[in-house]
Order: sequence, then structure tokens, then C-alpha cells
Amino acid sequence: MNDSARMTRRAMLGSMAAAGGLVAVGKAAAQFLVPQEGTVRERLWIFSCAANSDFPHIGRRSVMSPAEGAFFLGVPNIIMVQSSTKEAPYGRLEPPFAQYTVALRPLKRVVWSVVGSGGFNSPAETEEVLALPKTTPNFAGVMLDDFFTWSATGKRAQLTVEELKSIRQRLKQTNPKFDILATVYMKRFGVPLQDYFDLIDVLTLWSGADDLVNLETNFTKVEQALPKARKMLGCYVVDYGRKTGLPVDLMWRQCETGLRWLRQGKIEGIVFLGNTTMDLGFESVEWTRQWIAKVGDQKL
Repeated sequence: MNDSARMTRRAMLGSMAAAGGLVAVGKAAAQFLVPQEGTVRERLWIFSCAANSDFPHIGRRSVMSPAEGAFFLGVPNIIMVQSSTKEAPYGRLEPPFAQYTVALRPLKRVVWSVVGSGGFNSPAETEEVLALPKTTPNFAGVMLDDFFTWSATGKRAQLTVEELKSIRQRLKQTNPKFDILATVYMKRFGVPLQDYFDLIDVLTLWSGADDLVNLETNFTKVEQALPKARKMLGCYVVDYGRKTGLPVDLMWRQCETGLRWLRQGKIEGIVFLGNTTMDLGFESVEWTRQWIAKVGDQKL
């Protein structure tokens, strides 16, 4: 590039800034990086995993990272979930975890799994996660994904009650406001797990494509059984059984129902899963992105 071209480019950038063009770009980014208090966007999350770790389930390559997924959707909160043993060859979060959080600094809240996909857990990785508050100002808690076995007898969860108590005690000693979140598949809800639920702050509630017809009924069952538990609605954007995007009418049902519950105070957030399915061209993904853009800045 010659000096004349450089000067032309600099002059162009200067005029854009003066005209407010660059400011407009900054404001657009700030919509989710620093969401306005009391808006829908402030309550939106992305459930994220290492890029391409869903390949065994979808059979298609994804290159979108967790941070890119949050930026793409326009949401300010993220849940980082470790891959299962089956998924790990295609992508996993490798310690030290603190390096991943650098890209997540612009977000409002970061939650990290101590039990990951498929119930994966490791004492060494748990120590890594519990140390994250030292380097991660927006750290907000830990996630228990695929934590429950949904068996009434034998092994009921990936950790014993005592092990979970120990993690909770250490987490709350660091900051009493840090939360423990857990995945609950509403279709399976009903197994006696009260001793575990007493140690969990927020339940993320999920329904597969074939069970969304029962979304209201299943939520009512959870609400009646655990009226004091804080809850968030989990929304898949894909039908994993069919390896395709969720039909848009079902996506609409999930999102609009979640928005209504959010306004009614029945839930405190909506979680979208996830970055590993959002660069594959599914119509449900683009619909969801546009829906968030439409409702995100509405006041609750």
C-alpha cells in the first residue's frame, strides 16, 4: 500500500468517526456486551462447548467458538461445558481454563461446568474451575450438565451428595452470590432427588423436539414439586434425534413461552444451545438470532 492509499484510508476512517459511523458500530456491540438493566437481553444465555464437539451427534463440522456463539446471537451470558469422552476427540476445553476466559471478558456472566457433557467430571478439572474466580471477574458459578442418571436406585448422580456439598461450600466461601446450575430434562423429572436439589441454585429445564408439545405441562410439574427453586428455560435450536434444525414453529413456541414465563417471573433466564450447531445453516438458528434482536432490548 502506498502513502497516498494510506492517507486516503485514514481520511476515510476519520470522516466515518466524525459522522458517527464507528460510534454506531460500537453501540451495536454494546447492546449485548453491556446489556441494559431490566431488559430481556440481560437474561439470555448461550450453552456452549468446544468448537466441533457436537460432531459425533450432528455429523457435520462446526468451527464456531463459544465467544463467537455469544457474539453471533447477541447474548451477554455464557455457560461453558466440557465435552464428553465421546466428543473429546473432536473438540474439548483443555486446561488451563483461564486462557479461554480472556475472550469472554466482554460478557456479563460466565458459568463453567464441573460436570460436563455425558456426565464427564475430573477432580483436577474441578480444581481448575474453582480457581477461575481469581482470574475471571465475570465468573458467576458452576454448571452440572448431564449430572443426574435419572435412576431411582443405585448411582443417582455423577457426584455424591457429600461431594456436591463440598463444591458448594468452597464456591460460596469464595462468593456467596456464586450459583450452582444443573441440567434437568423435564421428561425425566420425578425421580427422588430432593437431597441434590437442596444444593442446587438454578435448574435449567430442557425438552427435546418430540416433547415440546408437553412443555407447559412438564414445567407445571417441576414448578409444583420445586416451587422455591430458581429456574431457566433451556432451548435447543436443533433436533438431535433427526440431526437437523428444529422446526421454526417449535422454535417459536419455546421462545415465546420462555418470554412469557420471564415476564411472569416464573423463570429468570433463557438458555440457547449452542455454538456447535449455529454455523451449519439451520433455519431455526437464524430465526432465533432475529427473535433475540427483536425482543432483546424490551423491558421486563
